[in-house]
Amino acid sequence: MSIRNPEAVVSAVREMGAGHLVVVPTDTIYGIATSLTGESAVQRLYEARGREREPALPFLVADVSLTALLAHPDAAALRLAHRFWPGPLTLILPPASDLPAYARTTPVAVRIANFPTLLPLLLQAGGMLLVSGAIKGGHPPAITAQEAASLFGGSVSLVLNGGPSPYGVPSTIVNCVVDPPVIVRHGAIADHKIWEALGLAHLGGPHSDP
Repeated sequence: MSIRNPEAVVSAVREMGAGHLVVVPTDTIYGIATSLTGESAVQRLYEARGREREPALPFLVADVSLTALLAHPDAAALRLAHRFWPGPLTLILPPASDLPAYARTTPVAVRIANFPTLLPLLLQAGGMLLVSGAIKGGHPPAITAQEAASLFGGSVSLVLNGGPSPYGVPSTIVNCVVDPPVIVRHGAIADHKIWEALGLAHLGGPHSDP
């Protein structure tokens, strides 16, 4: 179903609120999404991808103000957020103390996508969703709804089609729990741009934009 269809958005919010999984488009690659409704929903997210719990619980949020509900960003994280959000940057941050206990067993990974088509879904879902990349071992990341459906169709309740993902590569992930921050996944933002934004260009090596 098209993500531009209001009825599809309502259906997706209902399914995720019940703890089910939905394929959603983003600016980087497609994702597998659900609401933070309980530990079982988190477990289903990881089972769909055939992997253990990730080092950080992954969230997409509608607005930077919502980050405070999930995490405790420091000055370095806020500098990166100001420079690259909305966009293909994921920040790993210490979890907020008012998250459910099961969601505080790891840091959180937070991103604001540069994909306005996704915004109505996020807003109707309370401004945030758990979203893990539509990636399965041995396959390239899904950048179309059809690719995501072929990988995860048996694990999801609904596939939302937003057209090909504009970037077509996963987001860059920066761990801001440590000081200085560390790039833990090279992605759509070149390393040197991260270091420049932090004033740490001397720590980075040459890396070209994909």
